[in-house]
Amino acid sequence: MQPALTESERLAALRSYRILDTPPEPEFDDLVQLAARACQTPVALISLIDERRQWFKAQLGLGVRETPLDRSICLSAMLLPGLTIVPDLTEDPRFVDNPLVTGEPHLRFYAGAVLRTPDGVPLGALCVLDHMPRDLTQEQASTLTMLAWQVMSQLELRRAIAERDDVLEANRTFEQRQSLLVRELHHRVKNTLATVQALVGATRRSTGSFDAFYRSFSNRITSLAKTHNLLTEDYWQTAPLREIALNELKPFAESRQPRFMLIGPPVELSADLAVPVGMALHELTTNAICHGALSVPDGHVEVRWSVDEVEGVRKLHLEWRERGGPPVGEPQHQGFGTTLLQRVLPMQCKAEVEVQYDPEGLRFRMQAPLIEQRLVPTY
Repeated sequence: MQPALTESERLAALRSYRILDTPPEPEFDDLVQLAARACQTPVALISLIDERRQWFKAQLGLGVRETPLDRSICLSAMLLPGLTIVPDLTEDPRFVDNPLVTGEPHLRFYAGAVLRTPDGVPLGALCVLDHMPRDLTQEQASTLTMLAWQVMSQLELRRAIAERDDVLEANRTFEQRQSLLVRELHHRVKNTLATVQALVGATRRSTGSFDAFYRSFSNRITSLAKTHNLLTEDYWQTAPLREIALNELKPFAESRQPRFMLIGPPVELSADLAVPVGMALHELTTNAICHGALSVPDGHVEVRWSVDEVEGVRKLHLEWRERGGPPVGEPQHQGFGTTLLQRVLPMQCKAEVEVQYDPEGLRFRMQAPLIEQRLVPTY
């Protein structure tokens, strides 16, 4: 025995056809014409019942597309099996006070065949009406029932076509996304190889032995890989700034005494900004460990950022500040880290950069425009 259907389940089935409030379609208009002609009535309707109204996908002779439920005759017919025939609506207590019976258009006769899904869910009715009492012949009743089946066949066909179109659109969207992703990956791989090549050259020039070169170069590649890992989680599009900074400072997170603070709102950096910013934070962290605030137990680092709109362009403001470390002085020679901060960031990110060798601790500030548009759409 099939379990009783709730009204919410019935409405869900109705909405799955995506038919409500759609414009007239010839396939359905033809069926009400055939129903009216076969039954010799002036009015014929394809009526669908939702929670507040009966809506007519097709209508002949009534002149409206919907009526409130308190005027619906099909609501009662829909709940009965098979074909409902009411020879005289004024003699049926269910309809004698219906406004369509007591007033215009003074309906008297009703015959309706239930529109039922293949699972047996009632959606409405194909009905014919007249202004005078009457009945249907057996042939007319049979024809009306068969036409109701044709209405459901059209609804099923229409839903199948819509679902097919949804699948095709989803496939097109997926293929477009994949194409954009491949293009972005090609761009990223090319940029990454160029970055690695630059790291090799810069590290070689700034180290005096192979062991020092290996350690410095390996650490920089590891930092680059961590940023790339964040980017791959979002299809090489964006990486959260907080996670980029935390990747570099995480070794100091377990300290009993706080060694760093990250202060700023959630900000997603585009790949073209995330990679150089990640490398800059790595160089700042490495310098702080070797010479700055993180080289002594009481030193700490504060990283602050914000996003402001400057002349219609959203810009990232980032500040790195060290406190409690050894006295700071300007370096005697320019290494890779200094070059990255003062030359690479302005060139690659159009960043405005300021480095202050304050005796109390290194201060680094940058302001860079954010890239807002994603190449690959989100899922």
